[in-house]
Amino acid sequence: MATMRLRMLFLVGIIAGFGHGRSASKRFDIGWNRPFKTLREALAIADSNAVLVVHPGVYPETGLVVNKPMTLRGMGWPALDARGLGALLNITADNVRITGFVFKNVGVSYLKDQAAVNMTGTRGARIDSNRFVHNFFSIYGSRSRNTRIDNNDITGRYNNEVANGNGVHLWQCDSMTVKNNKARGHRDGIYLEFTGHSTVTGNLAEKNIRYGLHFMFSNGSRYAENTFRNNGSGVAVMYSNDVRMEDNRFEHNWGSAAYGLLCKGIEDSKVRGNIFVENTVGVFQEGLSRVQFEENAFVRNGWALKMVANCDDNVYENNRFSGNTFDVSYNSSAHNSNAFHRNSWDKYRGYDLNRDGLGDVPYRPVELQSVLMDRYPEALILMRGHFLTLLNLIEKQFPALAPRSLEDDSPLFPPRKDS
Repeated sequence: MATMRLRMLFLVGIIAGFGHGRSASKRFDIGWNRPFKTLREALAIADSNAVLVVHPGVYPETGLVVNKPMTLRGMGWPALDARGLGALLNITADNVRITGFVFKNVGVSYLKDQAAVNMTGTRGARIDSNRFVHNFFSIYGSRSRNTRIDNNDITGRYNNEVANGNGVHLWQCDSMTVKNNKARGHRDGIYLEFTGHSTVTGNLAEKNIRYGLHFMFSNGSRYAENTFRNNGSGVAVMYSNDVRMEDNRFEHNWGSAAYGLLCKGIEDSKVRGNIFVENTVGVFQEGLSRVQFEENAFVRNGWALKMVANCDDNVYENNRFSGNTFDVSYNSSAHNSNAFHRNSWDKYRGYDLNRDGLGDVPYRPVELQSVLMDRYPEALILMRGHFLTLLNLIEKQFPALAPRSLEDDSPLFPPRKDS
């Protein structure tokens, strides 16, 4: 009986050990002097949870598929080079991590969205600490969830909008994290469409041909602590609600159709703690409803705010306006339902007799010159001339073109200085 029990325990131990060995991660080394010469060879035989380690070198590849959960790790920055041909790496499995690679030279296609790394219908992927150089699209995700895209350096071709895809492109995704990436030289640095409940934080998007960030139909999302600099048209956030835009920098976005931030069709959202510096327009607003603008700084922009008459019930409070050519532009003289409270205006010339820190007379930020520039761009040559200055003073006393109701009823006094 005791012998039989010992045999049973021995058999159970063998089975347990066999099962443990089967579930353990297996490592595959890829390189010119390694057991596997190409990543394609290793992918063909690797089981789930394998770790594929690619050693330094340049590997000509296209059309690789990762269809099992696994980790692909580059050692010493191995480069996967598409040589101007098709896509490089397509992920179709959950829980895949890609780290430490250089992905380069994915070719232009006018029929397919060819990408260096493509995720289709996946969950739990992580794309981190890679370099993307001269690809049509760099990272493309569709119908994917719970993915982290972080610490990647992404550089496009800088050539033209038609022959360039986006740096990070997410379509019909949910719960995505795009963090601490650098994206430059693409059509849009970061693009989200129908991608809700996601965060875009700590990224630098600069010198992209169109937008640093392009964000459409993506409800319940947040972008914060990003820097958007020198992009063709700045940043566009469109047709979304419950969006939080916090602590970002929008700077040096200059051009006839360039904005720090373009907001269109946004509802029930918050724009807080952002800095808008030296943009043609700090924020352009069309079709906004119930959006709170709080504690933002508008410094040395052409127009700090441009508002279209279909903006309703928005609140602007505790913002700082300093050194802007025009503070606010509004294209209607009709009554407006937007409210301005306790903002700092460097052009305010009121007084504070009771010394409560608030001006005793309201400030009307819409100048006649701003209205004329909107309607007649040719009038720019008369800007700051004596005639327009006189008309502007008359308009302040007897508003005809600017809505009398568009005023800050409690401007901060004295105005805050630049920091």
